[in-house]
Amino acid sequence: MESNNLPQIETNNTNEEDDTQQISDPDNALNEEGDLTEEFTEDAEALKEELAKIIVHPPPVETAPLEDFDPAEFPSSYKENLPKENLVLQYAENFRRQYVHLYRDRKPLFLNPVNECGVEKFVCTSIRVTQLSYGQLYNWDGASEFVADFLNFEMLDPPYELPSRLLSSTSVLKRQKGNCFEYSTLLCSLLIGAGYDAYVVSGYASRETCLADESREVCPLLKAKEEEKQEEKKKELKKYTVKPPKDLRSKFELKQESRRISEKEAEIEKRKKEEEDKQAELEKPPRDPLHGLRVHAWVLVLSGKREVPESFYIEPFTGLSHSVESMNYLGIESLWNNQNYWVNMQDCSEGVKGLSYDLGDCTRWEYMFTNTDRSLLQLPEVEDDLLDGLDDEEVTIILFMIFHYVTNVYNT
Repeated sequence: MESNNLPQIETNNTNEEDDTQQISDPDNALNEEGDLTEEFTEDAEALKEELAKIIVHPPPVETAPLEDFDPAEFPSSYKENLPKENLVLQYAENFRRQYVHLYRDRKPLFLNPVNECGVEKFVCTSIRVTQLSYGQLYNWDGASEFVADFLNFEMLDPPYELPSRLLSSTSVLKRQKGNCFEYSTLLCSLLIGAGYDAYVVSGYASRETCLADESREVCPLLKAKEEEKQEEKKKELKKYTVKPPKDLRSKFELKQESRRISEKEAEIEKRKKEEEDKQAELEKPPRDPLHGLRVHAWVLVLSGKREVPESFYIEPFTGLSHSVESMNYLGIESLWNNQNYWVNMQDCSEGVKGLSYDLGDCTRWEYMFTNTDRSLLQLPEVEDDLLDGLDDEEVTIILFMIFHYVTNVYNT
């Protein structure tokens, strides 16, 4: 038995020697790995050299050239500024510098773009209050429908920057086209002339609003038909009518039947809503890479004048009204009319929802000129403390009379 076990022990020893030999070879394995890494680094360097030969250039951005206008076709108010206009421009430039210094993270304001003749004009002077002799344009819906149907819209290029030029309403009507700022300026001129408290709003909107994409909106003609049907359903109650016969059915059975019917209707309504949610999810537009950055202009009509019960927006491209809580508009930078300019100081992280339009509240709206017809929210104690160290001669109030340079719109 011992002789039979000896060779087994020897074989085990030989296996252990083989294992020790395998364990004693890590240096060779490391050398092989080092060779592989060297080969890999050499290949990587060669690939790096080949890739370095490739020069990538950004694609050229071709912007559409601006249309040229003959200055001889325009009056002198288009080609030069009066001393009062230059004073207003200097005041606006001072306002802009203070704004940039205090709010460096906000975009620049739309204050003094150039007109057709390349002359800087303050935006408030571009609004020419006009009342036309057509009765259809006396109401806001008629005026907005006229602007939307008569003009062809042009997109801003690029869509995330303010336009460098603002054409007058006279030129816009002659060309029958314009961008959102020119649409809004013309519509605001007509609305103020008709007696509305209207303002041009500069801010941000959704992609569908900026592109006038109404493919996912309900047709306004269908809305009008539904309202007419509801009005027809209402029947007039006559004073003298025959009393209906007495109902002899069990009230308990009627209550049970109505409960069963209501449960069925609730179940049907629930299924319908689920189907609508699924359909809406399928029809959801693709993600917009410029969401919240697309610059847009529209019109704000405040309540009060012309018996307007509540404030609302008007989309100039479509001529339709929207609530001031609309999700189509994502933020407001500033607004103006023919008399003053206001900067929005409120948070727009949730869009225009919850914004206050009390333009006399200086904590929410910073105005440029003091000749505002709004009652201002003042703090007399603070103002007295600030004015204690000044002489009466040094305390002056500067008022600017805002005017316009645009020729009569009805002459076009």
